[in-house]
Amino acid sequence: MIDFWKLVKDFKQGDIVQRFSPTLTLSPFVGRVTAVHRGLGQLDVQWPHANERMSADEVVRVNPALATFLPPEFDQSYSSYDIAKARDKWASRSHLWAQLPPGFYKELARNWSKGASEMLAYNQVWDQFSPMGVEDDLIRSEVQKFYLTGSRLSDLRINQFVHKSAAYWFAENRQYRVSQGEIQSRRPNCPKCGSSMRRTTYKMDKGARMRLFACPKDLFLLKSDAILGPGGEPLGW
Repeated sequence: MIDFWKLVKDFKQGDIVQRFSPTLTLSPFVGRVTAVHRGLGQLDVQWPHANERMSADEVVRVNPALATFLPPEFDQSYSSYDIAKARDKWASRSHLWAQLPPGFYKELARNWSKGASEMLAYNQVWDQFSPMGVEDDLIRSEVQKFYLTGSRLSDLRINQFVHKSAAYWFAENRQYRVSQGEIQSRRPNCPKCGSSMRRTTYKMDKGARMRLFACPKDLFLLKSDAILGPGGEPLGW
């Protein structure tokens, strides 16, 4: 069971966040935390397409500088003046995204959040924006770029943990990822204190036994089948 009340303590109003898709890729857009409900273990997040209440485990906090590399309409400023100012600043620095009619990337963000595939998202924005004179090749390339960005951002986030010194919590079903060094030693380091963990067996009711790794210092326990490699691959420890 996830301790949402503990997770939500890592967030504060104004934090820039990204969300996970159903396939565990990161969103190609960002949102701003507008409220933290510690009693509920939930957040209110202003996305490009809507304000949404969600669990703390559905988002990850990101460096605000990342927004520089995303479409300008995704700046979550609080006034039209600030948005226009940010858009001009973006236009002078980057040519990553095309200049398309207002709402194009916002519509893509809405489709992505609903779990729509790249093809479904393309069909949706083509129906909406091709009558405005946007060429099919441009629509297709921007949709592809949008979805590819989300996939690459996920890869970057995974790679930043490759050199971590201890196992770290990753998925809501209590799975942990380990570093390359831990894979070589075949022993994870404790997520709480960093100590090398030891193999042990836990005896359950009716004689059932469970293989675990235990920290000798603070007795933190990890199930063997809950430990994954840096890329999410099962290790079979």
